[in-house]
Order: sequence, then structure tokens, then C-alpha cells
Amino acid sequence: MKILLDNCMDVRVMRLLREAGGHEVAHARDQGWKDLVNGRLIAAAAAAGFAVLVTVDKNIRFQQNLVTLPLSVFEVDVLLNRFRDIAPMAGHFPAALEQTRRFAFVSLKPDGTIECLAERAWAG
Repeated sequence: MKILLDNCMDVRVMRLLREAGGHEVAHARDQGWKDLVNGRLIAAAAAAGFAVLVTVDKNIRFQQNLVTLPLSVFEVDVLLNRFRDIAPMAGHFPAALEQTRRFAFVSLKPDGTIECLAERAWAG
């Protein structure tokens, strides 16, 4: 799966995602998209063939029409955007990423609970 890390994500999360299933992972800054946010970043990522955008931005679900997203958004729901808070959740990444195949928006909670919104019409 081709995964893009949002600008707000720590680059060390790339390794955690690769270990979660051998995914192809890039960071928005490495794509030259450091100034793109929200809808513009999502559009650029989808045009470049990314299937999932990983973020800690809790506003995307309210700012975007989840039904029409051109890719899936995987929100890592942490109180503070710190690697030490995200890393312990890595064991739940494979299950959450699997849900992005079926849902446009997937939120992984610190306890491993996965919230899924906007089921894709072609899914299951």
C-alpha cells in the first residue's frame, strides 16, 4: 500500500508503518508538499497514487467530505503529537490500515480501538 505521512507527522513514523506490513511510505515534505494542507494535500497525494494519508490532525474529519475523499485518511488519535505517544500504538497499525481498504476515514485510538467512518461504496 502506498502511504503518505502528513506534514504534521514525525518522520520516524515511516519506519513503524513499513514494519506494519512492508508498505511504501513517504513523507509530504519529501514529496515537495511542505506547504500543502488538508484538501490540497489530499488532492496531490491522490493524484500521485497514494492510497492513505496518515495524520494526527483531528479536524480533517470535519473539514472534508469523507464520502468523496479520493483516498483514505488514517488518523492517529493522540493527545499530543509526540513520537513517544504514537510509537506504542504501532502494534495496531496493521488492523487500522486494513480498515482503510474499506473506509474513507479510520481513527486509531490509544487503546487500540478503531473508529471507521464513510464506508466505500465498492467495499464489502
